[in-house]
Amino acid sequence: MRQRLLLALTTVVGAIALAIPATASAANEYGSTQKWPWSGYWWPMLDTNPNLYDTGGPLAKYDQYLGATTGTRGNSQNWEGANHSTTNAANSWWGHCHAWAAASILTTEPAANITKGGVTFTNEDTKGLVTELYYSPTYTWLSGRRVDDANDRSSAAYQDIAPAWMDYLLRYYVRYHKYPFIMDLNANSEVWNFPVFAFNRDTRDLGNGNTGVTTKVWFSSPTRNKRGTPDYISRTYTYTLRLSAQGGYLDTGSWTGDSVHNHPDFAWVPTGKAAPAHLSEAKVEEILGQNV
Repeated sequence: MRQRLLLALTTVVGAIALAIPATASAANEYGSTQKWPWSGYWWPMLDTNPNLYDTGGPLAKYDQYLGATTGTRGNSQNWEGANHSTTNAANSWWGHCHAWAAASILTTEPAANITKGGVTFTNEDTKGLVTELYYSPTYTWLSGRRVDDANDRSSAAYQDIAPAWMDYLLRYYVRYHKYPFIMDLNANSEVWNFPVFAFNRDTRDLGNGNTGVTTKVWFSSPTRNKRGTPDYISRTYTYTLRLSAQGGYLDTGSWTGDSVHNHPDFAWVPTGKAAPAHLSEAKVEEILGQNV
């Protein structure tokens, strides 16, 4: 799953002393969010089906609905084709998964097969409209710096998100607050955003104050024509930490094994949206019969 989230904020990770509640210090630890983010599609921008700008797609139906209910057909399909499309195969990862990930956390899964104004919106259509609304999400940046260079395998940006920060965010958000957040799964220049909803963490004493950690993380996955969260992916990360007796982190930790090159790039949590000019939030809510 790929997408083109252009976030520029940087979190500088230095020595940290973040404390997790004492109840979260067991050798084996599991956490799950109260709500699992719903599965949706990442709607690529490359000129291959399906796209949000397709004839007969979500935005074409939205434009048709405006024409039927206001007398003036919308222009969102043309706008999408002009602004969120590419014909360059090198950009095959460009898309809307950051928008889907944000929407899946912040909104109730929209209903399927809604007929309004003589237009029938399928499961893919309703989720596509909500996803487009969240193309420019507001957010809190949690940790990490985006890697822009495809050949970068050594910079500080490539090496973060620091293991201690990922470990802390999983325990603080998912286990303690039972709330999802989003991580880019690729350490390289492509951005693949997935919402986190569960983890299982095992620790072992390595001696000399070092703790070895193996953490399996579950993410909602982008899937077409599905309801709820029937499909998900998992990643297993290994790293070394130095922990205080109170459960705080004495340093930023080190990735180990395959995780040296296969770890998240950055993390963020959505807080809202800046709705696009070509799509009316009020009209989408009118179609769906729910707040988004």
